[in-house]
Amino acid sequence: MSVFDEELFLKGLEQRKSTLGAEYVEKNLASADDFTRPFQEAMTAWCWGLDGGDDGH
Repeated sequence: MSVFDEELFLKGLEQRKSTLGAEYVEKNLASADDFTRPFQEAMTAWCWGLDGGDDGH
């Protein structure tokens, strides 16, 4: 995690696990290679971390 804000990533990770299930998310992150890891991190931080969570937005 060098490119993304760690706090945003962790917020996104929590939301992603809550929605998709921890086992599924952890499996995807663990199987990411040097090419796909940045995409996993970006989607977790930006798509899950910036979405506002479950507050109706």
